[in-house]
Amino acid sequence: MWEDALQPIPSEWFEDVQPGTMGHVLVAHTEELGFPDLREVRVAILGVPEDRGSKAHRGSRDASRAIRKEFYSLYPGSWDFKVADLGDIVPGRDSVDSMAALEALCVEILQCNCIPFILGGSSDLSLALYRAYCRLERTVNAAVLHSRISLGQDSDPLNADNVLSHLLTAKPYYLYHLSHIGHQAYYVAPEVLDLFERMHFEAHRLGEVRGQIHEIEPLVRDADMLLVNNHVVRIADAPGQSLPSPNGITAEELCAALRYGGMSDKLTSVGVFDYNPQLDPTGQNAQLIAQGLWYFLEGVQWRKGDYPLRTKNDYTRFTVLLEEQSQELIFYKSPFSGRWWMEVPANPSKEARQHLMPCSLKDYEAAQQGEIPDRWWKAVHKAL
Repeated sequence: MWEDALQPIPSEWFEDVQPGTMGHVLVAHTEELGFPDLREVRVAILGVPEDRGSKAHRGSRDASRAIRKEFYSLYPGSWDFKVADLGDIVPGRDSVDSMAALEALCVEILQCNCIPFILGGSSDLSLALYRAYCRLERTVNAAVLHSRISLGQDSDPLNADNVLSHLLTAKPYYLYHLSHIGHQAYYVAPEVLDLFERMHFEAHRLGEVRGQIHEIEPLVRDADMLLVNNHVVRIADAPGQSLPSPNGITAEELCAALRYGGMSDKLTSVGVFDYNPQLDPTGQNAQLIAQGLWYFLEGVQWRKGDYPLRTKNDYTRFTVLLEEQSQELIFYKSPFSGRWWMEVPANPSKEARQHLMPCSLKDYEAAQQGEIPDRWWKAVHKAL
């Protein structure tokens, strides 16, 4: 199956790679070496040269090659795990075929307890990643970084502009929570935000995270699937965009967000989409994504085996009594990583992992001042 679905990486791509760089140390799928054993790999890079599902983002099919060129030239950190590059998915007769191949491959990768890092391609491919979790019957929390909220009309054929609508209505339904990060308010219709509110999802506009990217760490830590759209970054730092904006998060903030994803013991997949190398003549944007991938791997190295791998009995417990609301909030702090969680009354029919919700020290300090965090309210309403 692997041989039919994937194009091996050409050997000539490694000819100019310097000794000791990622191009030398990663496990590559080539014709000479064959397909790597995923049971020995922690993170698997997978290119998807497919952009037929988006008229606006034609050209993103060439993204994986440009990103690899930059990533192979970077030196690895002090990592104690293997990284593999599986090559590119062979494009199907149409985008539906390519989506089906991506879904099947992600199922196999996830079953090997390996993290797929997908280099798109247009953002409609994110639906294939979600469907892989559905096939495995796994409940999903998703975090999306994008300047726009791509709802569109779910009655229209799947494309990059309505992928979230298809994700929200896909059956069977395994999406438990969605956190959308970095949208710019003038690009989003008010009724879209109203829908998020009714569904108890989270939408954090650019102004909430710009300059304080650490505030998104609990959102990313709560996700199983991290979907990054190149348009979340300002055009000055990421020129390879078909829908450019002078505003957005910075290059450093994107790398920080991906590092947070790597550090999360819960996160099991990442996708980066809608980078168009045809609009990036200097390769600046490709360098950024390659460096973001590097920071993700650095984060994986620093995973601490926190919740849900540990139980709350391993943490320091803090209780805050809100007298006006007659409500007791319980917080937990990990002695291993210093990160925080808050206890959320969970519906007994839900998975136990929903019982503790990632939060920040800021949430704990707000509770001490008598404020119940918004994320706590949303979680309670969702559980009930």
